[in-house]
Amino acid sequence: MVGSLLLRTLVTLLALMACAQAAEPVFPEGSRLGLVPPAGMQPSRSFQGFEDPERRAAIFLAEQAAESYAKIAGDFSLAEMRAGGMEVIVREERPGGVLAGVRQRIGPDLITKWALVARMDDITAVAIAVVPESARTSYPDAVLRAAVASLTVRAKLPVAQLIALLPYRIDDLGGFRLMRASPDGTAILTLGPKDTPLPVEQPYLMIALRPGTAPQPEDRDRFAQRALASFTSFRGTRQVSSEEIRVGGAPGHEIIAESRDQKTQDELMMVQWLRFGTAGYLQVFGIARKDAWEAVLPRMRAVRDAVERK
Repeated sequence: MVGSLLLRTLVTLLALMACAQAAEPVFPEGSRLGLVPPAGMQPSRSFQGFEDPERRAAIFLAEQAAESYAKIAGDFSLAEMRAGGMEVIVREERPGGVLAGVRQRIGPDLITKWALVARMDDITAVAIAVVPESARTSYPDAVLRAAVASLTVRAKLPVAQLIALLPYRIDDLGGFRLMRASPDGTAILTLGPKDTPLPVEQPYLMIALRPGTAPQPEDRDRFAQRALASFTSFRGTRQVSSEEIRVGGAPGHEIIAESRDQKTQDELMMVQWLRFGTAGYLQVFGIARKDAWEAVLPRMRAVRDAVERK
């Protein structure tokens, strides 16, 4: 009798320990952000967040500059969400953030989204859960709400740990500092003491591996211009030059353009390099203030030329 009671007690304790462990936040590789994912979702290998590919459900995580909080939170105002054709389930102001749940029809699909935008530590943290109607039974509103509401931030990761995540080496950082990295091959770098992606404050550099079929030589210029246009959101951007070059011994393309910061009106310069391969291409994008461009551009080239497959 005593043995049976002891066994039941041990089983109960183990179950409680398992529940406690399951309630701990999970951090995708290289991410400062983590949360308690719903049962059925695992960390993604293709983006920062969690996914259930079978049910086409996902939670996306994003680290943004602290200064961008007001703009991002503004996208989740009642007026903005309704103007975007969303049916608002709930919108709540929380300490340091905004929680919102909506339903939205995208083409033939009805999608449920739950989002949290919050000031955390020195960043703006964003979690967005996206679930199709066909997966609502597996991921009801209460489960998605609890998941995004569990969003948390951890201390900055060591640079060596971030570099180890990337599927390539960067043999020369050119004075830049790696801020973020993910296993899909995206790296975000800055030149200066702040952890900011704002080019009016510090030069910004992004490296990304893009899958897909490389364009034919005659199509590379148009392809590069589309790649730049889809990536940047600066109004009034003017192209300075566009030409085919060799990047790391491979066919490539360079675009240099100029623009202005929409808030400060400071003049900016930007460059995009593409290095074409057989299964996709490498994109390197850099941007900085015009008055620093002459000194910064050689550093960006050094980083570009130092990217090599592991």
